[in-house]
This record gives sequence, C-alpha cells and structure tokens, in this order.
Amino acid sequence: RAQEASDGRMYTTMFYTAAEAIVHGYEADTHVRIVSAARGGTVWEGTVGPGDTVLVPTGAGVFTFLSDRKAAILVGTPSSCTAVGYFVKNHEGTFRSDLFYAQLPSGLSNAEDCRVVVWAYEPTRITIRDRTAGVALHEGDLPAGGYHEVAGLAALGSHVLEFRADRPAIAGQVSQAEGFFVASADGRGAGTLFYTYAGKITEGVNDVSVMSYNGDAAVEIANVDTGESLWKGTLEKGGIHTITLAGKRVRVSSDIDVSCFVGPVEHYRDGYAEHHFAMGSEGTGIETDFLLTTPGELWIFSYYDVNKVIVVDQRTGKEVWSGTLAAGETRGLNPGYGYYRVVSDLGTSVMGGASACGGEYSPAAGMFAFDEALLTVVEEIRAARAADYAARNGAPAPAAALDAPLTAEELSRCRDAVARETGRENVDEREVQKRFEQLQKRD
Repeated sequence: RAQEASDGRMYTTMFYTAAEAIVHGYEADTHVRIVSAARGGTVWEGTVGPGDTVLVPTGAGVFTFLSDRKAAILVGTPSSCTAVGYFVKNHEGTFRSDLFYAQLPSGLSNAEDCRVVVWAYEPTRITIRDRTAGVALHEGDLPAGGYHEVAGLAALGSHVLEFRADRPAIAGQVSQAEGFFVASADGRGAGTLFYTYAGKITEGVNDVSVMSYNGDAAVEIANVDTGESLWKGTLEKGGIHTITLAGKRVRVSSDIDVSCFVGPVEHYRDGYAEHHFAMGSEGTGIETDFLLTTPGELWIFSYYDVNKVIVVDQRTGKEVWSGTLAAGETRGLNPGYGYYRVVSDLGTSVMGGASACGGEYSPAAGMFAFDEALLTVVEEIRAARAADYAARNGAPAPAAALDAPLTAEELSRCRDAVARETGRENVDEREVQKRFEQLQKRD
C-alpha cells in the first residue's frame, strides 16, 4: 500500500462541519487525527477498527483529517439534531458498496415517517446488524430495484448499524428529514438511475428535484411500488425540475447523467434548517462545476490555493459572488433562497442550507481515490529517481532528490493515473501538482 510507505505519508483531507464529526472505521488499526484549521491544534486523535464509531464534538469550522488508512466522515449535526437525512458513504467515498456502517441520529424527528432504507441495484442478499446491541435485525434477498426498511427505529437512537451484501450493489438511506442529494446506481452523486424515499417530514411533503449539467435530459420520475409515472419530460441543460411528493418511494431515470436532490425547493423555500453537500457534474462532491438549491446560504470550500470561483444565480444569470480562495479556505455567502451554479478553476466542495441542523458525509473521502492513484505513481517515480541517482552517483539518493517537484513527463503520468483510477473526465494538472505538494508535507 502506497499509503503505508516508510516515510510516513498519510491520507490528508479537509472537511467543513457545523458542529460534529462522526468517524467510521473500516480497516483494522486505523490511526486518525483531526486538526482545527483555524486553531492549528488537535481536536481528536485515536485508533478505530472495522465498525468502530467515534463522535467528535468539533464545533463549527474547517478541519484537517489525517489517517494512515481510509475511513468515513459524517459531518454537520448528525447526533445533536434528529431532523437529518442523508445517503451513507463508505471509506472509499462511494454511495454503492457491499458494506456500510452508519450511526443513527440520537432520536426520531417524526416517529411515523422516519426511515432507514437499504436499496439494491442488483439482485443481492443483505444482512443488517445492530452493532451497538450486538444483534441481527434482518437477513434476506432483494431484487434489483428492491428495498428493505429497518423496523423499530425508536429503540435505535445513536446505535451503529452494519449493512452487508453479497456483492457491491446496495445503498443506505437515513431519512429523518429532507435536505440531501441522492445516490446514483453507480455510487456517485450523478448518474442515470436513482432510488430514494421522499417522505412527509416538513409540512407533510418532500420535494424531489432533478438537475442536468451536460445537455437536455429525458427524465422520468416513477413510483417504485406501483410503477406509476409521476412525471416524464425533457429537462433542459442547466435546468431544474421539481415535484412535491408525500411518502413515496421513487425511481428517477434519465438518458444522460443528471443529479437528484430531495429537499425544500417549492413547498418550503426560505430558511429551512438543513445542510447538504452538492455532488457536482461528475458526482464526486469535490469538483469544479456545481448546481444546487439553497434555502438561504452557500458555503464554498477550496481544496487548492489560487482557486478562482464564481457563483451565478442560475435562473437570472446574475453573478452573485466571485473571488479567489486558498487551500482550506471557506467562503460563506447569504444569497437567499434560489438555484445557483458554482464554478471554480480547481477542486472545491459546495454546501447549501440554512441555520445549523443537518447531517451528510463529507466529500473529503472522495479525495482518497485521487490520493491513492497519485501516491502509487509517486512511489514508482521515487523508486525510479532513487535508482537513477544511485546509478549516476554511486550513493543513496538524498531526500531532496526524491521529493523534488514533478517533471512535465511525471506530472502527465500522474494525471493519467488519477483520471484512470477515479473515472474523472476532467483532471487538471494543476490539481495534481498542488495535491502532490500537499502530500509531500509530513504529518
């Protein structure tokens, strides 16, 4: 594993949270440290293993997450606020897997309508365990497009659940309020097939919205249980279409990649208390092009230095804000209720919402695939540099030679590897160079 190199490099990502971070361990002996970007001090340090879960009361702000193995990070107010909704991500930063861990909110926001749903994208056998109580909750088969809802949530406040499948074909949804982007069938936040529960928490209804980045999309929203078509039509490039539903399990399909959001857009507009990370045109959550709605506020988080950002009201075309952000810098805006586009030169994450209630997995874990691909190639480059130096000088290469900036050929090689391993279509060489520089820094 490149991440366990003898020089001590670690996965290093940054995340924003309104109050808390829940760390889910997936690998044995994962050493984790969370550092405050503003204060520079360690907020929490410890070791987690598979299924281990730690709630860290970080307070609001930007934090650096360092770990020698991959882990998942749930942020916002997922424990202190019960009215939250989100799809679960694993340590790879994907919504689709054969294994998920999830710590449920501390209580129910609405006993009648709160749900935990496991969705299947292929025929698969699932097992659900309550790790906190040490008991099995369910085992059974699901067809493609099928689902299972966990019973007895009133007794599961703050419990950690484990979802397993016999193949990487499931997603997990915690639905105790609206305000979240929906997982696509391939594990991203953008795609051509989505399943979600749209509940009745918030005025008895939820909004389901579909947004298209790359062209006019032929979209259908259908009832999973009855097959009834709830809406079918063409969604224009850059556009959004919203329908209001109450207690429906729905399937959203499209002929090109779109994103799907369950949250207040039409039935409830200004000031709804929720936080949601936009997923971007490629569906990874750390990108350069985002469409999202907000009930009032926007937060823009930059992963890179000298990152030019522009925010536009998508309905009017009017510029809301533009500026240049540094790595780790967050810009909070108050544009009011609306539909916005955020475009940046380099990788950013974008959050919409209002007040301080919400929970969602940080897209920071999406950097792990980027880093893993980059570090694998960097280790190969360092080995080649060491061999070349020894052949020319008859002595071991010094650290300065091994850690020298990437050459043009090496940079191109790294970019190709990152694009290949992450599936991203648009990998900027500046991102690769800057990420390489960040990863060269020692813990």
